[in-house]
Amino acid sequence: MDKERYFLPFHFHILGLERSGFLHRVIDMTLKHRIRIGILLAGETGVDMRPHNPTYQDMFSAFFAPIADMVDISFIHTRHGDFPDQLSDYDAYLVSGSRHGVYDDLPWIPRLKDFITSAYSAHIPLIGVCFGHQLLAHTLGGEAVLSDKGWGVGVKDMSLQASLPKSSHHHKTADHHIDKGQSVRLLYMHQDQVISIPPAAIPLLGDEFCPFAAFTIPGRVLSFQGHPEFTADYLAALIDRRNDSIGKDKAEMARQTLTTRTDNDQVLEWMYGFLEQALNIQSRVA
Repeated sequence: MDKERYFLPFHFHILGLERSGFLHRVIDMTLKHRIRIGILLAGETGVDMRPHNPTYQDMFSAFFAPIADMVDISFIHTRHGDFPDQLSDYDAYLVSGSRHGVYDDLPWIPRLKDFITSAYSAHIPLIGVCFGHQLLAHTLGGEAVLSDKGWGVGVKDMSLQASLPKSSHHHKTADHHIDKGQSVRLLYMHQDQVISIPPAAIPLLGDEFCPFAAFTIPGRVLSFQGHPEFTADYLAALIDRRNDSIGKDKAEMARQTLTTRTDNDQVLEWMYGFLEQALNIQSRVA
């Protein structure tokens, strides 16, 4: 912002937002048109699955590739105790999946909860995936537990319960836009579940087995129990690895769903639309 002066709308001055970090992020993003996403890695591909399967970094990089001209992603190994130096290092944060539960007695989990609380208070947009979904719910006033229903695994088909912001990105990532009431298919692998969502949250996906499979707090949080970054091949390898824990019959039923096309591209478009709305920016003109 050197050498230029920006005149702010009257309501920004009234609210005192001209001095806030939030407003500075909005101005910065309006100029740069690139969203800096810090991906907080709460897990990693198991050692016994390497080198024949992708890492979390590989999968998230491939997932965000269609909008690589609009976002910059960085990986922070929170599971190993690494955290951003400042909340403002990134414009938004995504919390990844993990083999751990929100209730596990591990030193990095309370620290991650504190980080989420601070980011939410600072109006920094937050995205959750699987464990990240559970942790966001648990931290912001809901609850996640180890479910007595067992594993939720394979491609699951659930109806969208509320509308989500549409991206104005000049090349859409999804072949078709899914509207309220239509089916959303994603890959799932979880034992833990969100059993209640934060008071301000709106449920997006769910079924009898997993009632709160996605939720949003408009402009603040977007969260999915499913794995839009996973591929069917990776989930197949994970099912093989956890076959005994899942149970032979359930594992085989899950394998049979893996030829079903998933809506990962639609989730990517929703994520970008959510971030675009949350940061009050417009996409680059083609």
